[in-house]
Amino acid sequence: MLNRKQLALLHIAKDRLGLDDDIYRDILWNVGQVESARELDYLGFRRVMDRFNELGFQSDWRRRAFGDRPGMATPAQIDTIRKMWQQFSGDADEARLNKWLLRTSKVSALRFLTADGAHQAINGLRAMNARKKSRELAS
Repeated sequence: MLNRKQLALLHIAKDRLGLDDDIYRDILWNVGQVESARELDYLGFRRVMDRFNELGFQSDWRRRAFGDRPGMATPAQIDTIRKMWQQFSGDADEARLNKWLLRTSKVSALRFLTADGAHQAINGLRAMNARKKSRELAS
């Protein structure tokens, strides 16, 4: 079964490609062998997404996460840091995250974070979130 993000991505692709419901369901049936996106397994999801890519869909995920840059933080690391920061701080304020990065990693923004720096930031945020959770449980 697909998670919510995968289902959402299918619907985003459908909307961006301007597919009507009949064409979308035809693709699900002919490519994924299912009647509903909820019935897709991971392999079917990949096949449907590959078909959407053939039709011209391009996700903006890599652009939002600065793409693949040798030696720099990967898109997955960037996403993880943003999610963990939001979990810790309670908001998605990138300016506050950048201040924390400057203080802890000596970089002024996520886009300047190396892969090693991202690994250290993730470990730091993991520890911060664990401390926060233990304080909340103790209260």
